[in-house]
Amino acid sequence: MNKKFLIGLLIATLCAACSKNGADGASPAAPAGESIAIANGDFEQPASGDDIPGWTLTHHAGVVGYKATLDRDGAAHGQTSLRFTRTEPQVYGEMMQRLDLARYGGKTVELSAMMKSADVGPKGWKLFINGNLPGTLAYSSGVKETTGWQRQSVQLKLPPRISDVTIGATLLDSGTGWLDDVQLHVVN
Repeated sequence: MNKKFLIGLLIATLCAACSKNGADGASPAAPAGESIAIANGDFEQPASGDDIPGWTLTHHAGVVGYKATLDRDGAAHGQTSLRFTRTEPQVYGEMMQRLDLARYGGKTVELSAMMKSADVGPKGWKLFINGNLPGTLAYSSGVKETTGWQRQSVQLKLPPRISDVTIGATLLDSGTGWLDDVQLHVVN
């Protein structure tokens, strides 16, 4: 092979790596792999009262200590994001949805989303994937204190005989968290 061809191949390979990882070496905006449909991951569907389409607010036993609303002020993607605030002391609250992922048994899935926070305590505002079986719960590192928008992600290898999986975001402390551009993919 001639030198020009090898240099061109090297440049093309480097350019592909830069576009995949971003010019600054950061993670790509969204993970690669087969996309798995989730409901209203961009929060653009209008709420009906306190109900946010596709999502369910759940919390630890006792008093409802959380409020979920759609926020049109400075979304990470599109016009609207989810705003989730702890209003009363409580162990955790979460916005979640349950998905049938039986056809993905044995594969690794990745949940990613844009997240930001205001005055969130040290336990954080985190993404989670719950396979609803022992040993199948995973959390992202999450955000705490006050942060701007950043992409967070979490992966879970699904057991071969999985059926339904719960995905979402959980606030494990005080403060407010925002969520936008939620995506679920099979990891290649």
